[in-house]
Amino acid sequence: MQLIFKRLYHPTLLRMSFFGKFLKPMMATASPKEYQIKQLIKPVGLAAAPKRHTKYSQGNSLKDMFDSEKTNHRVKELAVEFSKSGLYDVQVFQKTKGKLFIAPASYWKDDRALFFPHLVGTSMGDKKEQNIEDLLRGKTSIVRLFSTAAGDKLSSSYFQKTANNEKSIDYLTDADARLSLNNNNVQIIEVNLVENVVKSALVKTLARWANRVPSWRQRFYFECSRAQWPFSVREELFCNNVFSGYIFLVDQHLKIRWAACGEATPSEKEALWKFVKSL
Repeated sequence: MQLIFKRLYHPTLLRMSFFGKFLKPMMATASPKEYQIKQLIKPVGLAAAPKRHTKYSQGNSLKDMFDSEKTNHRVKELAVEFSKSGLYDVQVFQKTKGKLFIAPASYWKDDRALFFPHLVGTSMGDKKEQNIEDLLRGKTSIVRLFSTAAGDKLSSSYFQKTANNEKSIDYLTDADARLSLNNNNVQIIEVNLVENVVKSALVKTLARWANRVPSWRQRFYFECSRAQWPFSVREELFCNNVFSGYIFLVDQHLKIRWAACGEATPSEKEALWKFVKSL
């Protein structure tokens, strides 16, 4: 009887049973479905407004591991994350050229819009750590988000527009054009989501050496750790693919009213600047 008990409750068997609960659904999604580019309809973002000391959960706590409902929810999250890791991002980017979704035809109404998440970053201007939402509050903001050179290039395409006099304007190179936005309570915030410390140091060095970011832009150019947003938060913003670039139009109350990604199409570019004037 004692031998049977030991076999049934052997630690190895328990571990296999425990981990099997996680591995089975993840293995089932190891070969993800074919990626389809769809137009955004539902608002993106989080239901709760960002707070100064918010920390987004990276998974279940030890206590949660004994809650079957929370554990099952986490298993589903891990299954999705597992299916979209590794080469998946590369394959999707190659297929879509970074256009992971089509921007909505109109901006989301205030009562339906969701919040931009809490994010802490270091300004290239004063090198001080700051909560990004403190900068967004009270202004209409165009947030440019990227992690790679490809994403940087793609997302920059939204800031080149033609004025009424047919003159070409680039808000990332023209200081006077940028200043005119500030006069209308509109600002451009640039966020480089950095993956690790080594890359962070390299980004700082290259950016200053190449003088890619003019001094007048540096106080609005932030470097933020990508780890602050776990996979689930990035999924809510549709910005999980590290190779693309993203645009979020955020209102004075920190709500995301419109979003786009990849290279700007003429209609998306027109929509962005039309909506900026409407908020």
